[in-house]
Amino acid sequence: MRETRRGFISALAVAGATSLAGCLGELDLQTDERPDLDVKTLREVEALGSPAFPATTPAPVSPTFLEASKARAEELLDSVPATMDSAAVPNEAVRNIYAEAYEDATRRLDRASSEATPFETLRSLRSARGSAAMAKGTYEAAVGELTEDDVRGMAGSIRSDIESFSLSHRYLGDDPGTALVAHADVEDFLAAAARYLDRVGETGRYDRSAPRVGEMVDAVESSRASLEGARHLADRHRDTLSNPRDFGDLFQESASSLTALVADYRGEYPDTHRPLLDDFDTDLDDTPAKILLMETFVHMHFGVQQARDELRAGSPANSLLGAHAAERHRRAFEAARAAVRNDEYVSLDAATRVRDEKLAGLEALETADSTRSSSALTRRALTDVASRIDRGDSYLERSLANDTYRSARNALGEYAFVVFTAREAPGVSAWILGALRARLGDDDA
Repeated sequence: MRETRRGFISALAVAGATSLAGCLGELDLQTDERPDLDVKTLREVEALGSPAFPATTPAPVSPTFLEASKARAEELLDSVPATMDSAAVPNEAVRNIYAEAYEDATRRLDRASSEATPFETLRSLRSARGSAAMAKGTYEAAVGELTEDDVRGMAGSIRSDIESFSLSHRYLGDDPGTALVAHADVEDFLAAAARYLDRVGETGRYDRSAPRVGEMVDAVESSRASLEGARHLADRHRDTLSNPRDFGDLFQESASSLTALVADYRGEYPDTHRPLLDDFDTDLDDTPAKILLMETFVHMHFGVQQARDELRAGSPANSLLGAHAAERHRRAFEAARAAVRNDEYVSLDAATRVRDEKLAGLEALETADSTRSSSALTRRALTDVASRIDRGDSYLERSLANDTYRSARNALGEYAFVVFTAREAPGVSAWILGALRARLGDDDA
């Protein structure tokens, strides 16, 4: 889930975590007659590892640009000492906050050097620059060299640059699917630039203090890095085009129609998952089936919300990604419902069942990625889906010894979620791309 999907992430953090955690807690009340599962086998399931689906972008990120961004973070950090002198800054709390900020910036810089793709490095370096700016701003404010008003002055020119880029940005491309993903990334970085800058005027963790100035400088630097990233991605994507066309109207109109369509589909279901679960003859409480059905159902809802939120925010490419999420989870839910009616996932009697489901999830991801119809759009969806393997593993890692059945049940539910959603990703990509190309053909007629 990406940082700019505000409505989606907010809903997932609040509604999803609350409802799912509550339901899993309800499941955990039923402990009678649970089977004994082999812990050694479950440990081996976790040790199978995770799929390699790191975040990528169609735009070829320049190594020179990444080096410049890294140099900027290092410059910020090198301009201040590793520790504050107690004589210069008597306030111990400020010194401790500064030490934490400096250490955090160093850690983020190290992390950026080990990312799997240039796109992930780009995002990590933005974070490192913000953390380094936090340290620098805190130090300079503590020794009397920087004030909140000074930082507000820095923010003004960046806000103007954000507005200028937003107005001038064109959705250029030669293939609508590739352009969709490329411009979704541009939208993300641009939205992040505005969001970070808004934090300058908001109340932070620290009020009227040197660390508060540091927070503000962090926000300004993160905004600057985001805007630079948006420009770079747009420029680099444009440089790859042999016959560029402006897809702005195409994306806007398609996002509007497909958002309405997935919202209509969502309207055919109850508002909550409970009536859907009660429709089965089998009691699904304390089963992997319940987790699978709840996850696919809830994420269908979140996909619709993302599509709506991004459309309202003027980000049609990300709105289309939201429509993709809504439809693939709807299809996954329907397939999962059919499987449960066929008595699949309604019990967990052996640890080998968890192993087999994880392997099926890994296979489903690879199959979807290698299909002839695979595209940048499918790859982006699979990056999101693949992260759920890690979530399944985390259940086995965190609580296997304390509650073996619960850990195995939850992990199996997550792996099954991957199986069903990965299978649907290529078809839903074709659904999105078919709609785009059909509308594009009408425009050319």
